[in-house]
Amino acid sequence: MHLYPSEGWLDEYTRLLDESDALDDLSSGVGLDFAGSIHLVIEELPLAETTVGDLPGGVLEGVPDGVVRGLADLPLAELPETVDERAREGLPEEVRNLLAQIETNVVDGALHALLEIDGGDCADAEVLTASESRDPDFTVRGSYGTWREVIDGRPSASALLTGDLRVEGNQLRGLQYVTMFQLLGDVASEVETTHLFERGSRSAGSVLVDEAVRHPASIHRFAHRQAVQAFGFL
Repeated sequence: MHLYPSEGWLDEYTRLLDESDALDDLSSGVGLDFAGSIHLVIEELPLAETTVGDLPGGVLEGVPDGVVRGLADLPLAELPETVDERAREGLPEEVRNLLAQIETNVVDGALHALLEIDGGDCADAEVLTASESRDPDFTVRGSYGTWREVIDGRPSASALLTGDLRVEGNQLRGLQYVTMFQLLGDVASEVETTHLFERGSRSAGSVLVDEAVRHPASIHRFAHRQAVQAFGFL
């Protein structure tokens, strides 16, 4: 299982994308060949609300019970500054990596990842830190809760239609690649995942849209109405 969000999860996601026959078929079969970068932003990470004791079973495996009990009520946001380098030396590798990623990769409560897509291949994927900047073709933003829903099987097209996921970039070109965005979500749901944080509540409206997206005729009508409202010329 791969902890989400983490660099290990991203590595597995990249592997599945690169091996995806569906991405190859989409690229070669319907003329929607895409070569460029997609910036994924996971916002509102609940680090301040989640304590060490809330972490899923297995994450702290190998850490002495007394240490776990002593840290149980500590928010994850405070964990890196509480556990110094000397103390980290005695921790399991997975816990050390988690501490380092919280410390290095979280920027203003968000994680940033960049996918390089070249036709039917995922050429590269990396976590971006505060010191790095890119000029991606598209940026897709959403809360941790929304991304978790997509990984758990929610159609990413539904999250886009409801505004739970927001695409920044050339809007007309973005409409052309809606199917690709959906496929990126489908592959994410194939990763064997253990979530670091608890699931949030779903709105009734988003559940209804999820069901509509699973029926092509409904999604076509819904998408057309949204496009008319957004662009006013279709």
